[in-house]
Amino acid sequence: MALKSKGQLYGTALVLGFPVTLVLFYIMATLVSQPVDLGSSADEQIIDFVRVASQSSLQTRQRSMPKKPPKPQKAPDMPKMSVNSQVDAPQPQMAMTSPLASDSLSFGNGPYLGGAVGGGGGGGDREVMPLVRIEPQYPRKAAMSGKEGWVKLKFDVNETGAVENVSIIDAKPPRLFNQSAKRALLKWKYQPKIVDGKPEPRRGLMVQLDFKLRR
Repeated sequence: MALKSKGQLYGTALVLGFPVTLVLFYIMATLVSQPVDLGSSADEQIIDFVRVASQSSLQTRQRSMPKKPPKPQKAPDMPKMSVNSQVDAPQPQMAMTSPLASDSLSFGNGPYLGGAVGGGGGGGDREVMPLVRIEPQYPRKAAMSGKEGWVKLKFDVNETGAVENVSIIDAKPPRLFNQSAKRALLKWKYQPKIVDGKPEPRRGLMVQLDFKLRR
């Protein structure tokens, strides 16, 4: 009795399960065969890649030559300084005198210079005369102001005849003509003193240089 009821249950299940199975397969086939419409939502999800073409040609930098700078303006020539004691001033006249030399040498329109003589220590020497005379330059300031004067100097002559140890004994006006007279005397050249065939120095010679304007 139990076996019979159990067989009936299996038969009933098969009869009922077969149509259910057919219905399920039909539904599945229907779903697969229908096309799917993605609509606007599918379009929004599409990403479009756009490739930008790169420039293949190299851009070269153009450099222009700089403009030449303007030539600098030539600086004005500096005025040349010149000293001319005869410009707008009387022509100077200079003389050198000595207590023991009365004669003087004339140089035309230029200054005239007297002789020089030893002052103490000359002994029996004859009058000392310079072999080379350099005329003193008349100071421009003195010439422009019309001033005259004199300078008395003391000096030595060495074995070669050169002047050395020049000193100012007196001057009038003081210091105005000192440098000009001293510079000129240092350039003078004398004949050296000869004793027993040998040159010897001369000491304590004096000379006065007069600075006078030619009228």
